Amino acid sequence: MDRKQFFEIIMTICDWDASGDDEKVLRPLVEYLAQQPDETIFSFDETMAELLFELDTKKNFKKARRYYTHTDDSFLYSRCCALINGEDYYEKAKAGRVSDLWQMEFEAILSVPMCAWEQKHGEDSSYYPYLTAKSYETGSNVDGWK
Repeated sequence: MDRKQFFEIIMTICDWDASGDDEKVLRPLVEYLAQQPDETIFSFDETMAELLFELDTKKNFKKARRYYTHTDDSFLYSRCCALINGEDYYEKAKAGRVSDLWQMEFEAILSVPMCAWEQKHGEDSSYYPYLTAKSYETGSNVDGWK
């Protein structure tokens, strides 16, 4: 799944009428992915990790701390907002041209691939069999933190 497909799926499948309830916003996305081959679920996960990894920079962390005291987790959850707001917003965030990003969080998107896999296979998500090539955890992008 390329980035364009990733953002297109998010922007067209999520239930934006449920804004304010992250789980309800994402429910149609989870249901959609649960109907796809495992490779699609894993590809969604891989693309999400890569996009979050690219926003994991010292510069962005310093910018985020201007708005409130960010922890490693809250910085990750703010980066998630760049994904859920679409490709244009993400590109602006990556270029450092948005500030409202650092005042929001959208942690729920991180569990979408595991929930879709769990729904598809009837297995507990703790058995999710995929590990992304890049970590999206804060500080993982070593070059971005130089």
